[in-house]
Amino acid sequence: MSGQRNETPLEEPLRIVVAVDESAPANRAVAHALSLVARRPGSEIVLVNAQNLQTLDVSDISAVMTVEVDRRFAARQSRIALRKATTLCRKAQARFVTRAEIGSPAETIARIAREVGAYQIVMGTRGLGSLFLGSVATKVVRLAQVPLTLVK
Repeated sequence: MSGQRNETPLEEPLRIVVAVDESAPANRAVAHALSLVARRPGSEIVLVNAQNLQTLDVSDISAVMTVEVDRRFAARQSRIALRKATTLCRKAQARFVTRAEIGSPAETIARIAREVGAYQIVMGTRGLGSLFLGSVATKVVRLAQVPLTLVK
């Protein structure tokens, strides 16, 4: 397939998108991505958290009446979800960026991977709520244009 990278020489840097949601499998996905970029100078991990407003905890947003409040709540949830992943990256002294967005998790993950020119996507197999359940992973498999590694 044109434009798709399946191999990269060992000395070239990698850009790996990691879907995170604060769950243990997502944190193991971060650890796996860190092992992939170790000893590859210039490599970068892109930590992605996608908040789907329809699946946020209804009890937490029952009083929400405006789109702006929804966005602030989603941004707060993303900060919480990204906290452990950023700590793991800092401890490993890895180069990383975070992306917190609102939208369909699977579509957001695949889109960001395309936008940043990712070599690979790594994600946990199960998450909190409905964020990274099997249906999301299955959809990412269909949408992704790069290899996908699922971590238990």
